Amino acid sequence: MSNKKTEVYTSLAKIYDEIMKDVDYEDWADFIDAIIQEHHPEAISLLELACGTGKVAMYLEELDCYDITASDKSAEMLEIGKSIATFRGMSIIWKQIDFLDINLNETFDVVFILFDTVNYLLKEEDILAMLSNVRKVMNDDAILIFDFTTQKHSEYVEKLLSSEGITPDNVRYERNSYYMPTEKLHINEFEIEQLDEDKTTVLSREKEVHRQRVYEFDEMKAIIEKSDFEIIATYEDFDLINANSNSERITMVLA
Repeated sequence: MSNKKTEVYTSLAKIYDEIMKDVDYEDWADFIDAIIQEHHPEAISLLELACGTGKVAMYLEELDCYDITASDKSAEMLEIGKSIATFRGMSIIWKQIDFLDINLNETFDVVFILFDTVNYLLKEEDILAMLSNVRKVMNDDAILIFDFTTQKHSEYVEKLLSSEGITPDNVRYERNSYYMPTEKLHINEFEIEQLDEDKTTVLSREKEVHRQRVYEFDEMKAIIEKSDFEIIATYEDFDLINANSNSERITMVLA
């Protein structure tokens, strides 16, 4: 059986929650809420871009103080998130959006992009295009929150991210993670197989290759300076402490 190569986060939707099961989404949502309360406490309307299956949006919804729109480019990821939220009776609005080509007739108090999604933008001009698109859907006093990971992070997690397993829906997967320092690229390769009920026969096999560009702190700041955004805060990991050149994950707050 030959491998079918799919667009990122298409086949991966089947195993996304499994490979992200150790992520503390509630803590991440609390961190975003803390940033909002620190820099824009009057905010009501929130737009999450690249939300995946929407776990952070769901925890923010439980705070009962925000109107939340969760969006992703992947219809497959959105369908999973929407079905869970509907089952729970949540009022999150779900939209399919490519943040490099945003077409909305509404604006928001806060826009946020998490899980080092910005590292998927491999070139400076891609980040500037994202910033330009996001600006179109921000209110005058809105803030943009996004995180990215650095070389120090990739060097640390390179081998830790390699894994394999099987989901309750009989999807077997293997993840290969490696960092290419010369190219400043972190690669994650996923082999995904759908098994029959007996878990003995492979019904389909697909492959996704995820490429992320590693950015350093000063490099990201220099890119943002070319946009019409102002950096109002930079935080390290998941705390309201100032980021620096040794930080592994950096959260930027722009206005």
